[in-house]
Amino acid sequence: MEEVREIQNEMLVGKGISESKLPAALRSYLPAILAIGGAFLMLGLRLQIGTSFISDGALMMIALACYIFAALFQLTNLYAPSEMAQKIGLWSATLGVFFNLASWLVRWVAAYDHEIALLRESGNTATPWVFRYIPFANLYDLSLAFAFGAGITTLLLANRKHFQFLSAFTLPLAALILTLARFIGGEFINLPPVLDSYWRPIHVGVASLSYGVALVCFAVAVIYLLKDKAKPEAMAIWSSVFALGVIGTVSKFSVFTEFVYRVGLFVQNQASPKPFSAPFRLDVPYVGKTLALAGVLLVGTIVSFSIYLYQNNEAAKKIGHALLKLAFVAQILAIAFLVSGIKSTTDVYPKLQAQLAQNPSQYVVAGKAIAEHQGLSAQEYAALTPTQLDQAAKQYLQTNGVKMFTSLNTNPVELAGLITALAGIFFVILFAFRTEKLRERLPSLDLLDGLMYKTASLAFAGLAMLLITGAIWANESWGRPWGFDSKETGALIAWLTYAGFLHTRISRGWTGRSSAYFAIVAFLFVIFTYLGVSYLLPGLHSYA
Repeated sequence: MEEVREIQNEMLVGKGISESKLPAALRSYLPAILAIGGAFLMLGLRLQIGTSFISDGALMMIALACYIFAALFQLTNLYAPSEMAQKIGLWSATLGVFFNLASWLVRWVAAYDHEIALLRESGNTATPWVFRYIPFANLYDLSLAFAFGAGITTLLLANRKHFQFLSAFTLPLAALILTLARFIGGEFINLPPVLDSYWRPIHVGVASLSYGVALVCFAVAVIYLLKDKAKPEAMAIWSSVFALGVIGTVSKFSVFTEFVYRVGLFVQNQASPKPFSAPFRLDVPYVGKTLALAGVLLVGTIVSFSIYLYQNNEAAKKIGHALLKLAFVAQILAIAFLVSGIKSTTDVYPKLQAQLAQNPSQYVVAGKAIAEHQGLSAQEYAALTPTQLDQAAKQYLQTNGVKMFTSLNTNPVELAGLITALAGIFFVILFAFRTEKLRERLPSLDLLDGLMYKTASLAFAGLAMLLITGAIWANESWGRPWGFDSKETGALIAWLTYAGFLHTRISRGWTGRSSAYFAIVAFLFVIFTYLGVSYLLPGLHSYA
């Protein structure tokens, strides 16, 4: 009888524990539920109030501020534990996700209103299906959804005891995605009719959410390496290499070859508020030399930290950290010079004429850019002489020179790349500050490894759905499911990398650092698919 009573007591206690855990489990999802529900309430308000309601761009900027605010408080909580800082960080992240999704939903209504206005102006009284205008038409729309995917994934995890730290690392990345969206600009574009399919929102929606999960997986992989006692100096080397790559490639490789930075130009469009991109670029004072200085300091950082890691030379370590901090300052100055230079430049035409007079070879470069947009065959393009290219550029300048102007939106990827490189250096400097204290605050390696595995599995499944839905959409639009387009190939490589992550883990037993390296490389392929293809490589996805 005593044994029976003990068993009954254990069952009752177990039942009590389960019931007590249930509200806590539900509470862990409460921030995400509130953020999504609140965003749909904003959608209802936008429908009721109309065009006088707050714009999607303003909501996006508020989301950006909330993400940064939340990350700062969670970073503070890591170094100086505080329940208040943790709660402020959590609810700031909730607000960020709320405003992020609200921005996308409000943009949906604005896109619908925009199309209806165009139809009415042309005398068309038709009212199209609202789902036709789901905002997944360009990189701005995708960036909003990408950041939301990262934010909602973080929010679903950040209210759990062991993963409260996560938003300190993921939300700065989400903020960088929204920063890119800000520089891209939110003008509406008209997609080719061939792309008008209900598969578009399915395909792009799956892509954006998968990218967001991949971002969280990447952040967890970096955190795992930090917890596993990877030296900040080793991270500094890779961050410096990335920053050097960005500095070396911006402005058509002119920073290290000519020590100048040239910003792209816009030409006013009389028929539309969206301007044209000009084939010329304008020198911005001080930016090129400051970036070149930052590059030299980064090379010194790489050399110093390499000596430290291979020879355990403490003097080299100190020199490396000093050079890294100086490079960080130089990057800040370069970005400040760039932004202020763009904002303060009003007389573009005479400055461009003076620049071209000193370096006439830029006419030929501009002529090539003009020819590339004229739909010439490869043979016709190859037959163009430097004289013809020079004349085409001069004629273009004479026609459009007075209508040219500078804008932060002319080179969004370059500016976002410079800011991302700066952020990478900042986090390395931060990791090097009281590193052991930071490691103590992070969860165990097993918990991090498990979270990395789960998020990588979700990213793998999401990218698989992306490829499948993309193939169906492509078959509807172009009559073939696969064409080895640059973005298709990039997405396939990213998916195969996550497949390699899972294969080596399941069949070979690779865990820990090996898996973390796979997750980092896979996310780099995701970023290349998201950004690089749209701006660097021609293809059917270049419109995005």
